[in-house]
Amino acid sequence: MGEVRDVQLGILAEFDRVCRDRGLTYYLAYGTLLGAVRHGGYIPWDDDIDVMMPRADYDRLAEAFRTAAPPHLSLDSPQTRANWPFPYAKVGDDRTELWEPLEDPLPLGVNIDVFPIDALPAGRLRREVQAGVLRLLRWAVELRYIAAARGREWHHPLAIGVVKPILRRIPVRTLVGACTRAARGAGPAGDRVGVRVGWYDWSVAAGALGTPTELAFEHLRVFGPAQPDVVLTRLYGAYLELPPELEQVSHHAFTATWRTTD
Repeated sequence: MGEVRDVQLGILAEFDRVCRDRGLTYYLAYGTLLGAVRHGGYIPWDDDIDVMMPRADYDRLAEAFRTAAPPHLSLDSPQTRANWPFPYAKVGDDRTELWEPLEDPLPLGVNIDVFPIDALPAGRLRREVQAGVLRLLRWAVELRYIAAARGREWHHPLAIGVVKPILRRIPVRTLVGACTRAARGAGPAGDRVGVRVGWYDWSVAAGALGTPTELAFEHLRVFGPAQPDVVLTRLYGAYLELPPELEQVSHHAFTATWRTTD
């Protein structure tokens, strides 16, 4: 785990450098943001790094990485890989190999996740309709790519046995593209923003993200939201309280190795 974290921190350092050099906004996200605020780095039992970016900056990231990132790092996203199964990006270290339990094995390097931030539409009815569509599409995207043995609580055995084979006949680009278009929305935007294509839908007032503020994460200085307390309370409630000891475990399943070289 120490080696995995060292690789992830190296990726985050280069990601931060590229974003600063190219004027791209990003923030720590999810457990990474929680770890920075509560622990000054990783949550002790965590094993990944998540960041998020406003959609406009996220869309510029692939070109920025192509021209400014070191050669051992790759950015994979729906923009760069035709059969990419996630509606968000990953930045990986090509000197490593990482395998997750997916229906279609997807060789990656040890990586960090990069989620786009989208604005919610103005108007309650439009927000509710969009939220319902996104809920269905996120479920369908995940059901399509996750290995049957790893189905989660919301993947009922009937869905795995009946719906999953149908979804497998739909091109992955079609499902991921539909999720992205739904998240982007149409028409006037409201004053709330959030990650709409992640593990679940959440939002905060735009000002809670605002101008990024520097936070310590292990030995790095990286960016978090302007009001991290608002974001973390929205995500986790009483986030300063540690979970029960039995819940202090990683929820990820992967195997990581160094690539062999001749």
